Amino acid sequence: MKHISIYLLLCAVFTAKSQSSIHLVTTNPAGTSTIAVINNGGGYSVTTTANTNDIPSKFRFYNIDANNTYTYNVLRTIKILNAQGSATASTYFCVGATCLPPAANTLTNPGDYIVINPDTFDIFITYFNEISTIGYSEVYYKIFNVNNPNDTLSFTMYYNPALSVKNIDVFFENLTVSPMPAKERILIQANVNSSMNINVNLANVLGQTFLNFSEKINEGFYKKHIDVSNLPEGVYFLTIQANGLRSSKISKKIIITR
Repeated sequence: MKHISIYLLLCAVFTAKSQSSIHLVTTNPAGTSTIAVINNGGGYSVTTTANTNDIPSKFRFYNIDANNTYTYNVLRTIKILNAQGSATASTYFCVGATCLPPAANTLTNPGDYIVINPDTFDIFITYFNEISTIGYSEVYYKIFNVNNPNDTLSFTMYYNPALSVKNIDVFFENLTVSPMPAKERILIQANVNSSMNINVNLANVLGQTFLNFSEKINEGFYKKHIDVSNLPEGVYFLTIQANGLRSSKISKKIIITR
């Protein structure tokens, strides 16, 4: 019986420590009243209007621990941004009293971290700038306790989710990249089921971009040669993103040897 009691006590302690202190809710445009709870791993959908800047989504995030004050930060990861030709949508966010520029993904100055007392909250707002043709965008956010990596809450912003095609293979079938490994150039081939704009990006494992271009392709057989003769040996990722009223992307691993 004593062993069982100790086991139950340890389970209770582990559960209490692993429970997140973060509670996230959406608010009305004025930020004065709560609308809905955003659970960990959940999502929030927004429908945009063409050529509109600073489309806001307002949230409160609470420290629901009744006894302790915690310090928080936010990390943003852009999954997909609507792009049409040379125009690309953009996004940024404000947390507490700090607004970050579109290029920034997290608070880097510890003085800007968000300190929240027990059972109180601070403000978190995401902004989105839409281009002249609306399209699908997806942005991931993680709020985390800077002193406890297990104390986090993440969610995803879905902009115009009705325009999303999760699997590019619906339009880009039988995609091949050859030869593999490559030395001088690679050949991209695919059957295309619909005319579309695409963006092609070649980056190394560190995320450094070595090639990036956009073009319009027509329905039918797609064939593209890419010169890689000047690139160092190594592993790269070729990403093709389909834009327009449907946005998605597919990646292929490329190995370059000499």
